[in-house]
Parts: sequence; structure tokens; C-alpha cells
Amino acid sequence: MKFGVCVMSACGRLFCSGRDTTAHISFALLFAAFILSAAGSLFGSSIKLADDGIVVDSGAGDPLTLTFPTLLDAKQSPAAKIVEKRIAGNKATLRYDNGAVLEITAARDGSATLAFSSVPDSVHSIQETTNLSIAYGNGGTFKFGKGVETPFPQDKPAKPHIFQGNASEVSFKNPEGKTIHLSIPPYTYCDLQDNREWNWAIYQMKMITPFDRNIAAYKFSTSAVAPAAPILLADQFGQSARRDYPTRVKSLEELKADVAADKAYYASLTPPAFDKYGGLPDSGEKLGLNKTGFFHVQKAGGRWILVDPAGNAFFHLGICAFGAGDATVVRGREDSYAWLPENKGEFKAAYNWDGSALSFYIANWIRKFDKPYSANDLAAMLIERARKWGFNSAGAFGGKQKAYDAAFFPYVAHLPLASWEGLPQIPGVTGTFDPFDEANRARVDKNMAAVAAEANDPLIIGYYITNEPLYEDLPRVIPGLNSKHAVKRRLVQFLKEKYATIDAFNAAWNLKAASFDALADAGLAVSTKTAADDIHAFTGIFFDEYFKLISTAYRKYDPNHMLIGNRLQPGTINNEQLVTISSKFLDVLSFNYYTTYFDRDFLDRIDKWAGGKPMFLSEFYWSSSSDSGLSGGRDVASQKERGLAYRNYVEAAAATGYVVGIEWFQLTDQPVTGRSFEGFHGESGNTGLLDVTDRPWKAMLGEMMKTNYAIYDVEFGKKPAFKFDDPRFSQAGVADNTAVIPRAPGAIKLDGTANGWPGIPPEQISSKRLAIGASDGGVQASFKLCHDDHNLYVLVDVTDPTPMKNNHTGGDIWNGDAVELFTGAENPDQGGPLQFKDRQILLSAGTVNGKHPTHIAGSQTPFECPNVVIPRSDGKGYILEAAIPLSAVSLARDKQATIRFDIAIDDDDSGNGRTRQLIWNGNARNSTDRSAWGHATFLP
Repeated sequence: MKFGVCVMSACGRLFCSGRDTTAHISFALLFAAFILSAAGSLFGSSIKLADDGIVVDSGAGDPLTLTFPTLLDAKQSPAAKIVEKRIAGNKATLRYDNGAVLEITAARDGSATLAFSSVPDSVHSIQETTNLSIAYGNGGTFKFGKGVETPFPQDKPAKPHIFQGNASEVSFKNPEGKTIHLSIPPYTYCDLQDNREWNWAIYQMKMITPFDRNIAAYKFSTSAVAPAAPILLADQFGQSARRDYPTRVKSLEELKADVAADKAYYASLTPPAFDKYGGLPDSGEKLGLNKTGFFHVQKAGGRWILVDPAGNAFFHLGICAFGAGDATVVRGREDSYAWLPENKGEFKAAYNWDGSALSFYIANWIRKFDKPYSANDLAAMLIERARKWGFNSAGAFGGKQKAYDAAFFPYVAHLPLASWEGLPQIPGVTGTFDPFDEANRARVDKNMAAVAAEANDPLIIGYYITNEPLYEDLPRVIPGLNSKHAVKRRLVQFLKEKYATIDAFNAAWNLKAASFDALADAGLAVSTKTAADDIHAFTGIFFDEYFKLISTAYRKYDPNHMLIGNRLQPGTINNEQLVTISSKFLDVLSFNYYTTYFDRDFLDRIDKWAGGKPMFLSEFYWSSSSDSGLSGGRDVASQKERGLAYRNYVEAAAATGYVVGIEWFQLTDQPVTGRSFEGFHGESGNTGLLDVTDRPWKAMLGEMMKTNYAIYDVEFGKKPAFKFDDPRFSQAGVADNTAVIPRAPGAIKLDGTANGWPGIPPEQISSKRLAIGASDGGVQASFKLCHDDHNLYVLVDVTDPTPMKNNHTGGDIWNGDAVELFTGAENPDQGGPLQFKDRQILLSAGTVNGKHPTHIAGSQTPFECPNVVIPRSDGKGYILEAAIPLSAVSLARDKQATIRFDIAIDDDDSGNGRTRQLIWNGNARNSTDRSAWGHATFLP
């Protein structure tokens, strides 16, 4: 999670990259007016063009980003990629790799015009997605067409799909009563879902509309109105005004009474003795650790150890945002709160610099302790509490107070490399500056000089470089940049050095460039394997230059402290090239690992790529909406389960031998009305150890302390790691299966029987191989494979009490009863991210327009997969038989003997979306990571 943006994978589809909780709304869908209206008073709206789309500020306090359109083919698969994006003021030009061009013009009246040209016949429809904040569950509603106005679910529903069907009108009412009305074209298919099903705290709507070639230009306009009467969202303490829960503070007297209750509670906690920094006393001498006066890492006894300034072992049990936590926007919605203090006198400290946002936590602290607020006083109190709970340090986003020095309380720091510190990010690549730009290089050195002032501070554990940069976007973005970016000029130089002649380059990339000079301002389509390999190689050059520049400048000014990485997301760190290169310059690799099942195989692979570097798991949390009055992802059933999940995670980490620290996100809960830097509807989760009234979540902390007090016993193998007895947290490990693919003895007739198939026994997919879901639901399966010169054949027999429920097509076939095949035509012994020729084949067991839809993700060319699906005679399952063209999965029978292979069964109990997934060999990451796939061997 970003400090400000939650990052979660959505639905497990191939190449899925959804990751931002900021509200997005689509073009809705280009062909008709996009109108926002409701009963009440009108307020203005405006539009601007940004790198990630059209930003609509309706005046409701929650700007929406309209993502650029995706062009789909007849199978509803992406028909093209955006290869060039030019934005200048109120105009934007987008070019797609199939030749299509989109011109967008934004007007001052809050409207925008979109004009397509040169659109090939292969484009049949347009897909958009609409992301709405999870805050809509706190009183928001939706309505499709003339249907009933329906509340967004407060808690995660049993089924993720809230609405599916066609509509020409959609309305969303936010928790403050402001309504957004969308007029969309006829025949638009809408799918609204609650993505907490996939641990992504967002509501998402997908819309698919046929593309009309007879329309030359499309226009949408925006307007918005406020409700007739204000709606109360928060009580006088900043707690939810809509939900009750057991620990809620009911009165000011109750709040003040907590002072005595807290004193008794904290006095009852008896953590073990630690050294003055929080490390294990006398461990340095026993383990032969070096005492340097600063934090460092050292390998001893076959494992990595973080060593504190006293020379003792120190497992970093950190807390992110160590302080008062987040404020929430109050300006412009003052009537949403039962009480707001005046922005002066004793409560002035609770407001931000311009008075637009208030910290209810600080306001409650002032009232609770009846004294002026002091950040240093708060820090001193929190340090004492944290150590009582067994935490020993401040994690990311904490800053530093004088109280840290007085208490010898360690903390992490951040390098000054952000855009607001003079290093603009590459457009389209979050958190990443251009290392080839001379102005940036000079600025890096200038900024790094500032760290020299803290070079002798023994409390600094190390410096993070940045927070959750999206380096995985570099291969997509760099080819589309123009010559004003030094990195694009460096790419052209790289290509010129490799190919020498433009004819050789054009042949390799399948382009028609006039010269190398012409490449600098052109968007380059990466459509061949050679082009993809070139961009991969150049990305390696980028990483080496980027991390070398940072490391050299930093160590010039601070030789004492560690570089502790980039707090990478799971999708970013799953990159051997990035990990291998960056690790050369880092002391510790940091990874924001959000997960339920602690996948040791995944972490072991990252550790191997890093060459055996120590690691921080630098951000994670769980929340409980049922007893906190807050929404959010990573939801478990209770506060106690939050603690049990923590124990399962942290003890597994400590037992690895290379994880030397963790950081819980965060100290205090997020505001019920959202974090201020995200607007009115920012994150509002139960992420804290303390609630907004300063009450500790005691049931959770009671479990956490069991781990924190005994962390060194786990780290050094004196006791086994705790395991949470819950199927979500104990997913079966990866199997080691290899299937055989014999040659068909004759022509294979697709009739749902094994007639004509080789006489080999089928492979079983065990019900214990549950990748998604809480139980197998009575589902099990077996399959057979064979081949001829043209096709790979699959015959699958599925036992399913509720069979053949699937109305999805294209890349969404996985979301109902379906079979998924995963094939890897190259490097069968290599794991990691998907490779260029890897494919995911989706075969629906349902019927749409008289056919059983199929889809091949990753293919540059659409293919038909002839198939049949017949119900089993007992009505409790189905048999699916299909022919997959070898060319569709990049297989050449004269070259491949063994391939990477896996197969999964998707199951939908009720017709509302996938309930579970069983996988023959791998796990839930199969669609983005081939490491857990099995193998299959062709027989002659």
C-alpha cells in the first residue's frame, strides 16, 4: 500500500494491473452525454487532461479520473495498446498500435469531445472500468436504469457481483448525498462488483459498449448537485455516525475516564527485557556480532541478523505512521460532522496548515488529557506504549521527535527523491525519475547533501529510497515517450548501437521508421519478441544507471547508514532483473508484502534473485469492519483474528533466516471520512493499533504481544512459528506435477467423450488444491491431454453440484464455471513473471449466444478454440473438450518436448461470480507468475 494509495490486485486475470484506490470513472462510454445530476442545488464542474486520463472535478470534493479507452476485438479481447500519448493543455492525442487515433478536447464548460479516426475493422467494442471508493459503503447507493436505488454493501458481501446487466442509465449517490448520474449508450453491459473479494478495497464497474463507426465525434458533459439537506457522517469524536460497535466512545465523560483505564491497562503489560535500543540483550557476544555504533546487517549462524548500535540482534518490529495519523477533509462538508472545534486556541494544532483538514485523533487527545497538544509529548507516550506491546521502532512515514533521542527509539528515514523535492517522475511511471537527465543528476547530488546532517544519528535504521515505485511500467511507458525525455533519447541510442541500420531495426521490430532520428519523437509499438527483448535489455540499463546514481550520491554524504530499498509492491518485486540489479546497491531489500497465505517459496525466489540479501517486509495489515465502524480491505472477522493473522505472518517471516524486520501499517486507524490527501473519499480502514479516540484494540494487541515478546525465540529457532488454523492462511503448497501429452492415434472428434483418445489414465485435480475459496464445495476434476500436428487437445471431467454457470466472455471467463490452461513454450525450468510466449487459455463451461466462449490471453492474434461442453448424466458436473491451436500458444512440436503447464477449474455456485478455484499444480498467482506451474511433456 502506498502511504495514501492502497495497492491490491483485483481479480487474478492474466496481466491484470488494477492498483489504485483513487476513484476512477469511465467515459460512460463515449457515445452519449455523461451527466451528473440530482435533486438539490447545482454546483460547478471542470475537466482537465492528465497522463492517466481525463480528470473530472464535479465540485463534490472527489475528483474522478476518466481512464483512456480500451479497444476490444470481436472476442472482447484487447485489440490494441496505446503506444503514444501527447497531452498539451486541453488537448490530447492517443495513438494505438493498430493505427487507431483518438483526439480529445476538454472545454471550459465541463465537457469533452472525443474523435476517433483510422479505427480498423478488428475493433468491435470499447471497455471501460469505473472504480468507486469503498467509502460509498458508508451510506452510498447505486441505481441502474429504472431499477431500485440500492445501498452499497457496508461489509464484504457473500458474492462479489452487486449488479450485472444492460442499462442506459446509472446513478451513484455518495455518502454525503451527492448523486452522479451517467447516461450511457443502449446495449451497454454493466458489471458492478465489490473487490474486497480479492482484498482490494474498492467498488468496480466494468462497462462494455459496441463501437459505432458511423459516429465521427463523441461528447460528454458534466454537472453535479448537492443534496437538499446535509447528511451526518461522523459523531463528535470522528467515529462513524452510521454504525455502532462495542468499543465506541459514547460521551466526553467516557473519553476522559479512559485516562485511568489506560494507566491500569499499560501497567498490566510486562514485556521481556531488551537493551536500550530494543534489541536482544547480550546476544552480540554470544553470536559474534560486530558493534559499530550504527544499525547494520550481518550474517551469523547461517542467517541474516539486523544488529543495533549496541552490537545486539534487533528484529525490526516497526509501526508505520508513528504519530497522530491522518487528518480528514472538513472544509466544504462541515455539516457532515456532529462537532468541529474552532481553528484557533488549543484546537488549532488539530488542523492542517490551511485549516481544510482536521485530525480527530489530536482533537480527542486534547479533550482526553485536557492539555495542549504536543507532537513530542505524544511521541513520548506512544514510545512507552509501543514498547509495552513489544514493538521496538518507528516504520515508514513516522518522522522524528526529540522523544526518540530521549528514549533511544530507532526509526527509518526516507531519501529526498520525490517529485515535490525537485525530481519529477517519468510520466506514467509512479515514483520514478529519469536518471539520464542531467538536471536530475545534479538535483540528486544536491538533495543527498541534506542527509549529511543526520549521518551520525545512531537511531536511524536505514533510508528508504522511495515508496512503491511502479518500475514494472517502464517497459510500457519508455517506448511511448518523446525526445524531450532523456531516457527516450538514450533508448534510441541503444537501438542505433545495436542495429546500426534502420532497415535492420525495422525488420526486427516490424516497423517502418524513416531513420533513427525519427524514433525519438515516435511512439514505438513493441509487438515482436525481439522488440520485447530489446526493451527488457534497455530496462536493465535503466535500473543500473538509476540505482548506481542514487547509491553513489547517498554514500558520498552518509557512509554510516544502510540503504533499505524501495518498499516494492508484490507485482513490482516479482522481477528477476530488477531485484538482481537493485540488490547490488542495497543493504536490505524492502517489500510491502500484503498476503494471507505466507508464500515461503515466493520469498525464497526473491531472496535467491537478490543474491541472499536480508529483507524487510515493510508494510502489511488486517482490518475488521464488523467491530470497528470502519471499512477497508484485508478484512478478517474480528479484532482477535487481526492479531492471529499478525502472528501467522510475523513468525513465518522471522523464521526465514533472511527477513530481519517487519512494519505494521499503521499506528492509528484511518479517518471514517477518509484521509485528507485523497479527498473526501480516501481510505478509511481499521488499520490501526489505536482507534480515533486513542483506545487500543486490546483483543488484537493481546495476540500481537505473544509474537513480539517471543520474536527472538522464533528468529533463532528455539520455538516453531505460529500457524493460524484457517484455510485462508494455510493454502496448500505448490505441487511438483508433470503431465504427459501423447500423440493422438487418429483424428480427435470433439464430442465430450474419450473415444479416439490415447489410453492413458487421466490426471486428478485434488480438492485439496484449493487456490481460492474457503472450501471445495464438492468440486473435483480430472483431465487428459493429447496432441497432433496442429492442436493441443484437452478433455476435462468436472464434478460440480451447480454446473455450467457462466455468462462471461473474453478476459472475464475466469469469473464463472470455466477451465483455465497455462502454457509456457520457452524456458520450462524458469519461474518468475510471465514470459513473452506464455499463455492463459480460458474455456467457458457456460453458454453465451449459443456458444461456449474461449479466450487466449497474451496472444497477439485472435484464435478460435473449437470446443464442446456437455452436462454429466447425473446433472452434477460437466465434460469440456477443446482443441487449442499449437500456434496460438506459441508451441512448435518439432522444438518442444517439455513445456511449462498448469490447469485450473473455476467454480461459480450461484451465477454471481467465481466462488472458488482448484489448481492442478500451482496457486492463485498463476495468472501473473509461472513459478508454481507444473510441466507437461510431449510424447512423439
